[in-house]
Amino acid sequence: MADYVILVLGIVSITSLISISGIVTTHINKQSKLKLEVLKQEIELEKIRKESYIIETEKLRLEIEQTRQQLSLDAPINHTSSQLFIDEKTN
Repeated sequence: MADYVILVLGIVSITSLISISGIVTTHINKQSKLKLEVLKQEIELEKIRKESYIIETEKLRLEIEQTRQQLSLDAPINHTSSQLFIDEKTN
């Protein structure tokens, strides 16, 4: 009888260990898949950030170019008007 109980307990223990190892393996696999998904999302986010940075940089470059063009157009007018102002004072 005691041998039968030990045999049953051994079988139950082995079955429990197999079940527990299966549960742990499944959990580890799920964690790995989640980590992989997080990494994919982080990569996508970095791509979007890079594109945004490039667009913003180009936008600022165009604004600077426009400002330079406006200043180059305004500079002769300001110079001429200040020259006229000086000429009027001397006359």
